[in-house]
Amino acid sequence: MNKIDPTKSMTQLIHEYPHLAHILWQQGIECAECMASQVDTLLDVARMYKLDINHLIEQVYAMGKSTDIKISPDHESPLL
Repeated sequence: MNKIDPTKSMTQLIHEYPHLAHILWQQGIECAECMASQVDTLLDVARMYKLDINHLIEQVYAMGKSTDIKISPDHESPLL
């Protein structure tokens, strides 16, 4: 798995790490649906929602790319 660049837009990161959307969604943060995700970075989101960026990145790495999470084609919210 590549190193996560927290300065990339959320759109880019969610494309690279779809499980990131699920992790945030579980906390009530719907970045996959937000139009600002095209310009907001992971650092921006962490700052806005008072998240520990290091813990968030650790969660993404822990979940890995081999998850059972899928994105609905008609809705951007992650589904289990």
